[in-house]
Amino acid sequence: MLNIVWPIFIIISIVFAIFTGNIKELNNSIFESTSSAVNLCITLLGTMCLWNGIMQIASKTSAMEKITKFLSPIMKLLFPKLKKNSNIYQEISMNVVANVLGLGNAATPLRN
Repeated sequence: MLNIVWPIFIIISIVFAIFTGNIKELNNSIFESTSSAVNLCITLLGTMCLWNGIMQIASKTSAMEKITKFLSPIMKLLFPKLKKNSNIYQEISMNVVANVLGLGNAATPLRN
């Protein structure tokens, strides 16, 4: 659906810019938006790499076990049928910690 909506918006904005004589402003806004999108992607990529590295280090050390023990009461309530010693239990715990720290982007690809 979005592959239909966005091209329609783009075509309407180009046609409107041509009729109102604002094609130069449209061109400038396209390049400014592209520049800010690239800057945002580079910033997010650096942040995600940093936090994914920290989460991988935590998963390889005893910090993960301590975090899992700390979160075990909450995890028992949320996932009562999940075995405590499983790898899935630890991965969910690390994902919860990443989300609590506000690292939602880093929590998404979190895996051992």
